[in-house]
Amino acid sequence: MDLQQTILNQYMLLNGKPTLKKISADTGIQLTRVFRILNGATMKLSEYQIFNKKVKEKMGLTEGLEAIAFECSLRLSPEAIKDLELFLKRKIETWKLAQINKFPGTNTLTA
Repeated sequence: MDLQQTILNQYMLLNGKPTLKKISADTGIQLTRVFRILNGATMKLSEYQIFNKKVKEKMGLTEGLEAIAFECSLRLSPEAIKDLELFLKRKIETWKLAQINKFPGTNTLTA
């Protein structure tokens, strides 16, 4: 799944599958453009950033993970950075196992 589809899925899930009008009003993106995006048109970077910002706001995230990771790389010791990296990898592995258990017989790891 590509970044565009991932952010759209997150947006729709967090907002309860809103109508095109509601998406347009929330994002400031023209109604016809929202329609085209939801039907497979490639997003512009600015549109992706709008959807990404809305998803983060809805999730209650004030700082982006990337910004926090960058600050950690500047300020923390190499050992602390390695610990964080290991923790995040374990989280991903746990998520993958949960997906396999949630949908037995399907291979969700290749998507």
